[in-house]
Amino acid sequence: MNPNTMTFKTVFSAEYQLSHFKEPVYQILADTRLESGLTKGQTVARSYSSDLGPANDMGGDGSYSTEAIADTQETLVIDKEKEKSIYIKELDLLQAHLPLKQKYGRKIANALVNQIDADVLLTVYQGAGTSLDDGDFGGTAGNGLTATASNIATVFSVAMQKLRLNNTIYYNKRFSSAMKLEEMENMPVAVISPEILTYIELYLGGKDTLLGDQVSRNSYHGYFHGFELFLSNALVWTGSLALATNPTDGDTITINGVTLTFRATLGSTAGSIHIASTVDITRANLVEFLNAGGATTEAEDTDTGYVAVSTANRKKLKNMVWTNDNTGDVATVVSAGWGTVVVSETLTAAGNVWTPALQQLHMIFSLARQACSLVVQKKPSMTDNPVTGKVGRDYIGWTVYGSKVFTDQAPAIVELAVNASAFTSSPTTVN
Repeated sequence: MNPNTMTFKTVFSAEYQLSHFKEPVYQILADTRLESGLTKGQTVARSYSSDLGPANDMGGDGSYSTEAIADTQETLVIDKEKEKSIYIKELDLLQAHLPLKQKYGRKIANALVNQIDADVLLTVYQGAGTSLDDGDFGGTAGNGLTATASNIATVFSVAMQKLRLNNTIYYNKRFSSAMKLEEMENMPVAVISPEILTYIELYLGGKDTLLGDQVSRNSYHGYFHGFELFLSNALVWTGSLALATNPTDGDTITINGVTLTFRATLGSTAGSIHIASTVDITRANLVEFLNAGGATTEAEDTDTGYVAVSTANRKKLKNMVWTNDNTGDVATVVSAGWGTVVVSETLTAAGNVWTPALQQLHMIFSLARQACSLVVQKKPSMTDNPVTGKVGRDYIGWTVYGSKVFTDQAPAIVELAVNASAFTSSPTTVN
């Protein structure tokens, strides 16, 4: 043991640690041409024409029959105004040895871009003209397909078949590294999770045929069964919590790392949910609390009561929309931007569970820049404001945009529900 007590210098690195940001894919899916037509206002309108039936036989005397036609208008509304802001004291800027504004400016820009990405992926999922699940592959309809290296080729072939049946693919355009974004239009693309890419790699690597060997060795790894592959850790995730019996005191559910505890007596511990007089009321209150992002607290009375979670945990519950179904005794959620949301429970009643087959991550098969329309009226950018009564400034990043799947775009989208109960989450690294 060293008997001496010394003072040693602490040396800080001259740069911040690497930030592992999620990579957005909305530029691949979204058609942005409508932006050029919007100078002022908040609505962009498009019309589509009615379909005409098969051709008629012309009469012997040259007579014919006219068919009524009708145009229908659809609108895209610029209705999403997003911001991400921080405050920096002037003295901190002066004394900090690292570039505060630059580093946090990049984090703000990344948060805004990833929010656009989350909303576009949600729009595409909700507007898909074709949905596939386990039932389309010989399993149970409504359940997520359990993807494997053995069935992954079939999955892609069926997705391509659906797009062809919808008259959306006439030829397969291939990706080139020299391509400009606008040149990728109409190219078949698949937006998949890392787990699905792993199954593809296992499928290709396990082949012992000459074709399989050549593909494994020489093929661009982003191309598989007619689709160019793009990875996303922000795909839409959906889940279902069966809650037919009132929880027991101390039972818990965990959502994206946030634990909520059901209590007979509410108390003051963050994340406590009061057990109401009936399970329907308990479930309704839980959904109300979660839709508020866990940010609200209600005093305990006969049937309501919950205690807000911490600011850090509120962030983990954002971009989730919950629905209570008293008929089915379930609470369901649609989550955007998180990718796989890991959930668990310690619920006493045997039937109160997160249903594994309904923990689903939704892959997208579509045509590049044809899956939806996106209008970004205000590109993500930074502004700063002085703060009254403080020697410092607020730094505000903000953007304004809207997205929509129009009628002519829906046939070009196939979404596949994959069983994600064994998948892992992909959190945004905070360093």
